[in-house]
Order: sequence, then structure tokens, then C-alpha cells
Amino acid sequence: MITNHRKIVWAEELGIDMKQLRKEHPDRWEQIMMKKRLGKRAEDYWARERMLARVEPEAPEAVYTPPSRVKTRGKKAKVKSYEFTDAQLEIAKRSLNARGSV
Repeated sequence: MITNHRKIVWAEELGIDMKQLRKEHPDRWEQIMMKKRLGKRAEDYWARERMLARVEPEAPEAVYTPPSRVKTRGKKAKVKSYEFTDAQLEIAKRSLNARGSV
């Protein structure tokens, strides 16, 4: 039976370079050696940090001082009456008569 379907290689469709991708596999020699090099550098770093922690004097701990309180002003009195201008009233009427636009 002959069909018009072909095998789709999604890596090619997505523009993935399979040879380059295989080079990054964790079982490859280069990746194993890179992991060993990075592990050695990490061990050296932490050994140096531990040595410096023994040699350097410890800094005194900071003493917590709470912030000083600032008195706030009391609340202002509410406005008991307010006179609207004619322009403000017109704007309010137009916004209430907006009907379907809201």
C-alpha cells in the first residue's frame, strides 16, 4: 500500500541541530570531564571559604534598635458642605446619562 505521508523529523522542522544536541548528552566523555573540572573548582572554593572562616575574626553581631516612632497628625475634619460648580454638575449629568456606553 502506497501512501502520501512521509516520516516527519521534528528536530529538522524545529531547526534543532541533532549533532550539537548529542554533544551535550551527560554520558559523553567531554561532559563527564567538564563535570569533574567544575566539581574540583567547587571543592577548592569551599575549602578556601572554610579556611578563611577559621582565619578571619568574626564580625560582632548587629544589635537591633527599633526605629523611633514619629507622631502622625490627627485626621482632618470632614467637609460638611461643598458647592459644586455648574461645569462639575454638567460632567456628572453626562456620565450618568451615558446609558449603553458603560
